[in-house]
Amino acid sequence: MAANAPLNGHERALYARQIRLPEVGEGGQVKIRDAKVLILGAGGLGSPVALYLASAGVSTLGIADPDKVELSNLHRQIIHGFDTLGLPKTISAAEALLEINPGLQVALHPEGLTLENAESLIGRYDLVVDGTDNFATRFLAADICTLAQKPLVHGSVLRSEGQVGVFLPRVGCYRCVYPVMPDASTVPTCADAGVFGATCGVIGSWMAAEVFAIILGRRVASRLMVVDISAGTSKVLNLARDASCPTCGDQPSILGIEASRYAATVCPPPPSMSATPLEVSIEQSAQLLASATPPLLIDVREPDEARICNIAGARLIPMGMIPERLAEIPQDRLVLIHCHHGGRSLRVTQFLRAKGYAQVSNVQGGINAWSLKIDTTVARY
Repeated sequence: MAANAPLNGHERALYARQIRLPEVGEGGQVKIRDAKVLILGAGGLGSPVALYLASAGVSTLGIADPDKVELSNLHRQIIHGFDTLGLPKTISAAEALLEINPGLQVALHPEGLTLENAESLIGRYDLVVDGTDNFATRFLAADICTLAQKPLVHGSVLRSEGQVGVFLPRVGCYRCVYPVMPDASTVPTCADAGVFGATCGVIGSWMAAEVFAIILGRRVASRLMVVDISAGTSKVLNLARDASCPTCGDQPSILGIEASRYAATVCPPPPSMSATPLEVSIEQSAQLLASATPPLLIDVREPDEARICNIAGARLIPMGMIPERLAEIPQDRLVLIHCHHGGRSLRVTQFLRAKGYAQVSNVQGGINAWSLKIDTTVARY
C-alpha cells in the first residue's frame, strides 16, 4: 500500500476504538500504519513493545536480536513460548506478531545491531526502540540515532524498577544524560539482581505509548521517566540539550562511529570508582555515617516523603532536581544516596557515576531498611 493512502474498510473496523481517540483520528491512524519502527532486542522490553505496535497497526517492524529463546526468558519475554524454545528470537517474535497482524511486514535482523550494520540498519527506519541489555549496544544505538537525527525510545529494567527515555533530535540525547559508557561490572544486571516480569510489561507498554506519541507528533522535548513498581511511584524528568554533550553539544567530539568507543575495555571507571562499591548495605551505611569522617548522605525522595520521616543529617535533593543541583554534590568525598526502598537512589547513583562522580554509592533498602534494622523510631510508610 502506498504511503499516506487512506484507510480501507477493514482498517477502519479493526482500529475503530483507536481512531475514535481525538489525538488519533483517521489521519493519525495513517501515520501509525505508515511508520517504520526498528526494535532492538526481542526480550523483556521488546516483547510488549512489538506486540502493542503490531496490534495498533504499525505495518513495518524491524526486529534485531542475535539470541535464541531460552527457558529463563519465558517469565518476562511474553512474545515467546515453550513451543519456540531454541529458535532465534527474531523468528519466534515474527510468528507471534503475524498472528496478531497478518498484514505486518516484519524485517528480521538476527545479527542484531553491530558496528558493521548500525548506520545502514537504523537509516532504514523512522524511529528506533532500544530494549537491549548491554551498554555497548545502547550507546551505539544512541550515537547513531543522534548523528542520523532519528528519534530514540529507550528502556531499561532492574528488580521492580525501570526507566523510559525519549530522546528527540536536537533537543537532548542519551549522552546528555549518560555522557560516558560505564564499565559493565559496576552496574548489576537482571541476571545478577533479578527482575519481575510485570516490571518489563509496565516499562515496555510505556515505551510503546511513547512511540505512538512520537509518531503522532505529540512529543517535542526529550525526557526520562523513572518508575518504581514496588513503591507505586513514577517521576518524569524533562531533559534539555547539554551544551557540553560529546554527541549533540556545541563542540561534539563524537562525529562518527569508532569501534574502540564501544569496547568495554576502553571505558574503565576512574581509579577511585572501582574502590567505591555501587551499593552498600544499610548496616555498612550506618557504620560509615558514625565514623570520624562520615560521608554526605543525600535523600532523593520527595519533600512530602521527607516530612514523614528522615535520617538525621541527610541533605534532601529530590531525584528530579539532581541534574540542576550537581554543584551541591562534592566529588572529593564519599556520597551515599538513599530513597524509600533503594530503587530511585540506585538510578541517581548510576546517573552521578556517568557524570564522573567516582565516590558515590547507593544505600540498599533505603530509609525503610534503616527503620527496620538501624533506628526503629524512624516512621515507616
